[in-house]
Parts: sequence; C-alpha cells; structure tokens
Amino acid sequence: MLKKKPSAKMIKKAIDSYPGGICFSALDGRVVLVNEKMNRLVLELTGHTILNAKAAWEELANFANNGKAEKLNQSWLPKDPDNENGSTHQQLFFRFSDSSVWRFELKFLDSNTIQIEAAEITELYRLNEELYENTIRLQEMQKRQNALLDSIVEVNLNKEILAAKMHIHDELGHCLLATTKAITEDSLAENADVLRESWNSTIHDFSNIPTVWTVPDSSLQSELMQVADLIECKVIFLGEQPKSRKALQLLYATVREALTNAVRHADATELTVKIEQDEKSYHIEISDNGGVTVSKITEGNGLSALRQRLEQEGASLKVLCGNSVSLIVNIPLDLDEAQKGGRK
Repeated sequence: MLKKKPSAKMIKKAIDSYPGGICFSALDGRVVLVNEKMNRLVLELTGHTILNAKAAWEELANFANNGKAEKLNQSWLPKDPDNENGSTHQQLFFRFSDSSVWRFELKFLDSNTIQIEAAEITELYRLNEELYENTIRLQEMQKRQNALLDSIVEVNLNKEILAAKMHIHDELGHCLLATTKAITEDSLAENADVLRESWNSTIHDFSNIPTVWTVPDSSLQSELMQVADLIECKVIFLGEQPKSRKALQLLYATVREALTNAVRHADATELTVKIEQDEKSYHIEISDNGGVTVSKITEGNGLSALRQRLEQEGASLKVLCGNSVSLIVNIPLDLDEAQKGGRK
C-alpha cells in the first residue's frame, strides 16, 4: 500500500504546532512557508506579518524599541567559532513586554533557501545575567581580597620598621648615655676603648638594617597561612623546608605569589610545594590543582618582581605551562653565608 504524500495543509498544520517561529523563503525573500508563531512575533515587532522574509529581517535588524519589545545587545553571547565572520548565520535578540526573551536566527540552508527561526531563550538569558552579576561580584571580592593581602604585608612591614626604629633608639640611647656619663665623670679616657667598640657596633647595625631587620620566620609562616586561609586554598609542603633564613624568605615569597595566582587564575583549592635538596641548592616545585590548561603566560608585575628578587639573590625561576602552571625555583644553599661575606 502506497503511503499518502502529506498535503500542504498537513505540512502547515505541523509547523503551526511548533512552539517556536519558523519561516522558509527563497533568496529574494519570497515566503515559501511560515508558521503562525513567527507571524505573531513579527507582527508585534513590526506591526505586520511577514510579507517578504528578506525585508522582514532588515526591519528586525533596524528595530527601534516600540514599547512592546526591546532589542538586546549581543555582547553577552559567547563567540561562535564556526561563525566568526557572520556569513553562516545571523542572530537578533528581543525582550517582549511579557519579559520573554526570543532569539531570531537567519540561516542559509543551501544556495536557494533561507530559514528564519525564532526560539524562546528566557531562561538562558536569565542565567547569563546571573552569571554576569556573579562575575562582577567576584571581581569586586578579588579587589577587596588583594587589598587585604596588601594590608597584611604592609602591617608586617610596619612592624619591621617599628622594630628597627626601636633598635636604633635603644642603641643610640645606650651609646649616648654611656658617653655622657663618661664625660660627666671625667672617665672618657679610661673608657675610650669600650665606648669606641659600642659606637662601632651601633654604626655597623645601622649600615646593615635592610638585612638584619627582616620579618621573623614565624611571622613569614603566619602571614602565608593567613593568606591561604583567607583565599581558601590549602598549602601542602612535601620535603624539609630550608634552614637558611634567606632561602626560607625567598621560598615563602614564591609560595605566596603562586598561591595568589593559583586562586585568581585557576580557581585552585590546593597548592603543593615539593622541596628537594642537593649539596648546592634547594630545588622547589610549586603546582596547584586548578586543572586549567595553559600553553603560554604573560608575566604580570607580581611574577616579574619575584623573578627579579630571586635573580638578585643568585636564585632562578622557571615557569612551566601545561595542564596547570608550575613554578620551578632553585635557591643556593649558601645564601646567608654569601650575605655575611658580601656578594661578588
């Protein structure tokens, strides 16, 4: 038994039951088939049903808000890699007075046929607006977070400066008091060697304030853990941490930079610091669990400043890209001894 071919009436009834709008036309715009939903949507936007698909699309593209609907900016849309030049299909977006959002899409089906389709995307648009608002909030949180991190460092630096000032005050006070007493008691000559040694020691301390007065090791670790807790990223140390004070300071500075970047750029929740040592250097590898594939990075101010600081101390920094970003740091074992003797 031969199947009965669907009649034009049956085809029209079928596309009228489609919940979205649909229109097929020739390249010159002559309408071949259009459903009721498309006509109702275009009627509300232009004041008439589709008479010519090409002309109707031009009207929609040049639409001015009429109180019944508004045309939406397309900047919220992700880029379509298959349609970067816009030749395959074109899209327009409208929000109607009932708050529904519709996407109109023009496609070239073949060399003779154009399709215009309208689909409701209200929920998609709402979710995208929420995503945009959340992104803005997250950016604001990151700004506040960065400001707080900077304030932690500033507080510790102020503590260091205060400690240095107190030391200067105490040492100068002791020297001046001893000298004054010697002059008053007329014992300057017999105490000359002791006074000279005291003044030389004080002057030596002043000349070495940048290296002598540094943040205590406990404060370095405390600051690092404060930062880690603040940005909710766990730091795991594997291996023995450096005993050299300067190497420890460089390690913590590197971990802090890696910690901030891992959370900011890779949404990491865990940072692993693997430490190995040979007879000459500490070999440190810092990686995170962010899982963001990176082929190449551009060093920002933080990473560039860290690299410069490491290189000034004879250490080195290497950035590895792949499934995540890893930092490889080599720090000489003899940093403290080199500082005492003076770098050459």
